[in-house]
Amino acid sequence: MGNKAAVATVKAKADRHAEDVLPIIEDIWNAGTQTLGGIATALNERHILTMRKAKWYPATFKTLLARSGPVKGP
Repeated sequence: MGNKAAVATVKAKADRHAEDVLPIIEDIWNAGTQTLGGIATALNERHILTMRKAKWYPATFKTLLARSGPVKGP
């Protein structure tokens, strides 16, 4: 039971982080950067960290998209 609660806490934290980062990603997308690698690079250039306080990579950005759905494009 304790493990389920811990997993739920981590998921909730990840959801909140995704909600915070998505508006920034939408700005990057709308500015014309629309690849996984390009968006990961733009997030790193803006010093936006992942939930685990790490740099962004295409795979970490892809994971965030899977969690939160597609970015609203132009």
